[in-house]
Amino acid sequence: MKKLIIATAILVACNVHADSSSINTGAAMSLGPSSSSSSLSSASYNPAMNALILSEGDSFRMSYFPTFGFNVEVGELDNFSDDIEELADIIDDPSLTTDEPSAVLDRFNDVIDRAGESGYVKINAGMNAPLLPLYFYSETLQGTIGFDYSVNVQAGLSFLSSELSYNNQNNSFATASALYLKSGIEQTFAISYGREVFNHHLGKLYAGGKFKYITMELSKQVLPIIELAGEDVSDLIRDEYDQNQDSTSDFGVDIGLVWDAESYRIGLTFENINSPEFEYGEIGTNCESIAENTSSRSNCESAKYFTQTVGQISANEVHTKNATARLDGLYKVSNEVEVSAALDLAKYDDIIGDDNQWLHTSVAYHSDGYIIPSIRAGYHKNLAGSKISTITAGVTLFDIVALDFEYGLDSVEIDDSSSPRRLGFSLSIQEQF
Repeated sequence: MKKLIIATAILVACNVHADSSSINTGAAMSLGPSSSSSSLSSASYNPAMNALILSEGDSFRMSYFPTFGFNVEVGELDNFSDDIEELADIIDDPSLTTDEPSAVLDRFNDVIDRAGESGYVKINAGMNAPLLPLYFYSETLQGTIGFDYSVNVQAGLSFLSSELSYNNQNNSFATASALYLKSGIEQTFAISYGREVFNHHLGKLYAGGKFKYITMELSKQVLPIIELAGEDVSDLIRDEYDQNQDSTSDFGVDIGLVWDAESYRIGLTFENINSPEFEYGEIGTNCESIAENTSSRSNCESAKYFTQTVGQISANEVHTKNATARLDGLYKVSNEVEVSAALDLAKYDDIIGDDNQWLHTSVAYHSDGYIIPSIRAGYHKNLAGSKISTITAGVTLFDIVALDFEYGLDSVEIDDSSSPRRLGFSLSIQEQF
């Protein structure tokens, strides 16, 4: 399992370094995408928050350094990576096992079935460019304009299962089972605007909109496990990644509303209302044009099997950022303490096609000075897909340095030791407001 995690992380790290899914960064890792007063990134989730970003008398506000976040999630299957690597070695050299062929078939077909259902590794990374997001008030437009540039990277390794068989004539094992890697680099440049639209003695209504130019580099590849015997998984992934990569661009539009009262705040956000689309690189086609007895040819033939013969995956795939809606609320217990929650109102696909519908809850203490740190904690649950639950905790030091951690409540056995299924951290340097 550790090798698969490292291999996927290397892929993500290489692309983050080259340029920089889905992850909440900064204080939002703990607070979620709520209309909170603790995070400058609040306006990144709801453009109506632009109007609340600036304190009275301020004309602009910006981040100082890049905001960075990272997490890793693994499937609910104990030690499956070790079993798959052992199977690859036995297929390559059957003499490595002293078990009867029937025992090997029973054991590893069970592993293959369970790996196909629950075996996966997923890594998310995200960052913002230095000095961004940047917000400034326009007297002419009577509202706050925001500029942002962010990069999100997501990579996922899952397992395509095919029955293990035994050939009595040559005493060999065979299976078409393969690792399936999907990855994407999402670069987004956004311009947003928010302002007050209604004033009442009970509260104020703010509205905002965001226009996004999105470029996605999407790639997927199929790696038959017979290629894993004696090979470095990370090398195989990196060698094939660029060959199946495709880059497309589209526009996205978000709109948001925030009702702000003395003791509470309610937000409603509609993201990607135009449902922009992005294409994955094609796999499993024109395999005859690739040199025989190479990893690239083997990978192509494997992809062809799972796309054309089995139909388990698609050779041509379009990722659609479906229109989504999110409701959030915040209650001010006191001037220093807030509780908040946010809920996706429907499920949606992330970059690699997994279902997501998140519930976020949190509590935060805001310090008024630079000496006493602000602290926060949260609980998060994916109501779709993996159904995974996590807790988060964060601290803001000197009113500017935010450090947050994420820890999964579900556990899995990795190398015979118990580990959380999800771990993450985030670092940002930006003022509270």
